[in-house]
Amino acid sequence: MVSKRPNNEEFVRKEPKVKKAKVFDFLAFPKRKIALQFFYFGWEYDGLVQQTNTNNTVEHHLMEALLKTHLIENWQKCDFSRCGRTDKGVSAFKQTAALIVRSNIYNPEMLETFWDPETPEEVQENYKNREEELNYIKMLNGVLPKTIRVFRWAPVGKDFNARFQCTRRSYKYAYPKAEDLNLSKMRDAGSRLVGEHDFSNFCQIDMNKLRLEQSYIRKIYAVSIEEVSLGMLQITVDGSGFLWHMIRYIVTILNEVGRGNEEPQIVTEMLDLSKFPCRPQYTLSSDTPLCLFDCRYENCELEWRTDEVVMNSTIAMIQKQWAIYQARSQMMENMMGELSSLTSSLDPNKALHEFVQDRPIPQNYVKFANRPKCISLTAKRERLAEIEKSEV
Repeated sequence: MVSKRPNNEEFVRKEPKVKKAKVFDFLAFPKRKIALQFFYFGWEYDGLVQQTNTNNTVEHHLMEALLKTHLIENWQKCDFSRCGRTDKGVSAFKQTAALIVRSNIYNPEMLETFWDPETPEEVQENYKNREEELNYIKMLNGVLPKTIRVFRWAPVGKDFNARFQCTRRSYKYAYPKAEDLNLSKMRDAGSRLVGEHDFSNFCQIDMNKLRLEQSYIRKIYAVSIEEVSLGMLQITVDGSGFLWHMIRYIVTILNEVGRGNEEPQIVTEMLDLSKFPCRPQYTLSSDTPLCLFDCRYENCELEWRTDEVVMNSTIAMIQKQWAIYQARSQMMENMMGELSSLTSSLDPNKALHEFVQDRPIPQNYVKFANRPKCISLTAKRERLAEIEKSEV
């Protein structure tokens, strides 16, 4: 920009220098491995795990938060592991992840914190140790979306893996109870799932090499079906681990038993691969009611730490969200009540069943035993072997 001095002498005004962004030096800080427990409302995201076709996943938002707070240098170096994978629409409460993050303290005697091998010895020797650790919860929640909240963390060993060291997982599936459900039969069917079984007829199996080579034997510890508040039915399944879509397939079967379309014996028969060598073609239940509610580490003494101020604000956030849905629910219930008084042919259960089954209810029900069957696991493995052989 050209201007003139008071004596009309022209001069050139220099543009202000743009300051370069300061590069964060990760080698100047010690590190430690921690476990994080967090929850998220799954209906707002395209699943937990990062994907190539969308950034709207829980892990992508978590990665962005970790990078913004300089807790990690990059995703590849942080040794990230997660307890349980959840699909699009599915929520989680005590979802657990483990990773290496920046630390504020260094105590070589406790072996909890350590230095990057590339950190110069001079930096290590001159490091000014802090008394308090970084507030990981407050830092992350400050940049995460409101519907993803970290609520506690724990120091763990460098070899800790959030997936492989989890001993017990619990899923909850809650939905409005239709009046025609037979809960006694549903509980009978659910009890038949308890124990160690091959659950290949209760999950989805695609042509993924890892899935085809894995074991389909899982152990279920307990299945409970309870009427909870506000006319809701809640199915809780505890197990060592679960297969792809396993809970949603189980809910479909239990609901068909509750409606009287199948008998509880169908569960026993489908667990017997001599009777059902291939899975009958049946659909998944809705994703919205499903929540990975708990991940337990019974063989590890995890010292969970939290922040009371953050915890209180988190509870307040959930309460506000709950109040919004309650108000909307009551409004719609009022409308349904008035509209129902204007007709005499309404089926009060049909729409509720269609919500759970995530599809229209057919007029003529076909028993599982009479339905077309999926390609067997054995046939898929043989097909994969043929593909791999042809590619050699």
